[in-house]
This record gives sequence, structure tokens and C-alpha cells, in this order.
Amino acid sequence: MRLQQVISIKGQIRIITGLHIGASNATIEIGGLDNPVIKDPLPESNAPYIPGSSLKGKMRSLIELKEGRIGDNGKPCDCGKKECPVCAVFGTSANKRPDNLGPTRIVVRDALLSEAWSKRFKEGDLPMEIKYENAINRINGVANPRPLERVPASVEFDFNIAFKVFENDPPSYFETLKKAMRLLEFDALGGSGSRGCGQIKFVNVKIDGELQPENFLESVKLD
Repeated sequence: MRLQQVISIKGQIRIITGLHIGASNATIEIGGLDNPVIKDPLPESNAPYIPGSSLKGKMRSLIELKEGRIGDNGKPCDCGKKECPVCAVFGTSANKRPDNLGPTRIVVRDALLSEAWSKRFKEGDLPMEIKYENAINRINGVANPRPLERVPASVEFDFNIAFKVFENDPPSYFETLKKAMRLLEFDALGGSGSRGCGQIKFVNVKIDGELQPENFLESVKLD
């Protein structure tokens, strides 16, 4: 296979409602939070970020649902067929990959705080939000509160996606990526999406350095 082009898709992910992508709570101390967001482990940073695996995985699952490509027992699609938009774009296991399918088309980097928001975080002007949720016992009405840490609304992260185009790849592969981005705007990123968390919007999107119209994803056809 011949690699013809690598398309660069960059911009910001704007948080519309508080974002919770959970981290391990294995080192919780007394009085600590049991539902923290994932952060850079380096103590001099400790800034929240969006793992590339979370972003890619959610886009993949939404495309699988939209295209009816759910694997056996609810597992990710792994059919390995060239006409499958999921396997061709988002990848499949090596033992299911035929010679004509080629490697995964997209690479999704970790999304770090944008320059402006990183500066605010370092200056202590970006505290994390603590949202309290209550599970109510249906019989005695007793509440069981639990704190949930969230990245507050309006914060922006820089995203970076590289899209490989191989010889004879159909244009529909790239349209699949745009469709996945649009579906994610309709859905939620991270945990507790059904309870209000994780609404996002892709803004200031540049494709190969060219700034796209503000509403360019709204024109993506989902049918």
C-alpha cells in the first residue's frame, strides 16, 4: 500500500458542561476525593487532560451504533472488512486485518489544556468543580451523596488528529471521521453523560492548517 497523504485536523475541544474522565483512586487519602478526573501525573503540572484513547474510543462507539456495526456480545466491531467504516478508519486487531485493509487511518493525540487555559491553571485561576450527586433509597428516602470532580464548563483543550490516506482509499473514510466528531457533539464525552456531564463542541478547527467555518460540522450528513 502507498501512503498518499496525512491530513492534519487540529483545534480546540470546548467544554459545554462539566467534564468527568475518571482517574484511578488507588492512592486516596483520608478526606480525599473518590471520583477525581484524570490529570498529568507530574507534580509540577497536575493539569487535567483528555486521553486520546477516550476521544477515539467514544467516536468509534458512536460510529458503530450509527452504522449498525456492533460486534458479538456488545464488543467493538472487528470484522476487518475494507468496506467497514469502523475497521478501516479506527482499526482492527492484527489477526483480523486483511492485506487490502491497511493500518488504522487515524491517530488521536492526548488533548492538553490550551495555552490560555494552561496559563490560568498554573496561576491557580482554574479550580476543578466538585459536583455532588445523590443516590436516593427508594424505600426510606435516605440520600447517599457522592462527590464528582469535573473540569468546569468553558475550558478548552487542544486536540490533534492525524488522518492517513492510502492509495485507493474512498473519500467516505474521511467523512466517517467528520461524522464521528459531529455525533460526539450530540452525545457526551467521559462519564455521567446521561446526568449532564461531558457535552463538548469542536471549535477553531483547522484541516491542514486551513481554518474551517465555525459551523462546518453542522453540515455533515448523518443519514
